Amino acid sequence: MRVFKMKNLLKTIIRLIALLFIFPVYGIMLIGEVLLKNDLSFQGCSQFLSLFPGVPGNYLRQQFYCLSLKECHNDCCIEFGTRLNQRDIELGRRVYIGTNCCIGLCRIEDDVMLGSNVDIISGKKQHNFDSLDTPMREQGGELETIVIGEDSWLGNSSVVMANIGKKSIVAAGSVVIKDVEPYSIVGGNPAKMLKNRLD
Repeated sequence: MRVFKMKNLLKTIIRLIALLFIFPVYGIMLIGEVLLKNDLSFQGCSQFLSLFPGVPGNYLRQQFYCLSLKECHNDCCIEFGTRLNQRDIELGRRVYIGTNCCIGLCRIEDDVMLGSNVDIISGKKQHNFDSLDTPMREQGGELETIVIGEDSWLGNSSVVMANIGKKSIVAAGSVVIKDVEPYSIVGGNPAKMLKNRLD
C-alpha cells in the first residue's frame, strides 16, 4: 500500500513538472488559433510534441492534450511519433495510443488500445471528388466523428474510417470501412467479421 502511494505521488509530481514545461507550447497554440482561426496551430504543436521520446515525451503529450482536447484524462498514454489532428478529439480514461499513429476526429472511449501506425480517418467523406473539372484538393469535404467503443483493440497498421463497437478487436493491417458491431473480431481489407466474442 505504501509503495502504491509513493508511486502515485511520484506520478503526480512528474505531471506537474510536465505541465509547467507545456504551458508555453499551449500558449503558442492559443495565439496561433486566434490568428489562423483553424486547427493548424494545434496540429503544429501536436507534430512538435510527437518528436519527444520516452517517458518524458509521454508525460508532455499527456499534459498538452489534457489542456487542449475536448476531453482527455491524466491516465492516457500517447507514444512517440503520434499526431492528433483535431482539437475536438475526445480520449476516455486509460487510453493507450501506440507509436506513429495519425488520429483524426474521433471519440476514443475508456480502456481502448491502439497499436503502432494506426490511422483513424475522420469518416469516408473527408475529401469530395465528384467534379472532374475541379482539383480534388479544392472540392472540400466533411469531417465525421468516429467512435471507438470502450475496451476495444485496434491492431498495428489498421486504418479505421467507421465506428467500432465496444470490446471489439480489429486485426493488424485491416481497413475498416463499415461500422463494427460490439464484441466483434474483424480483419482484412475491407474488414469482415471473423468472430463474435460472445460465441
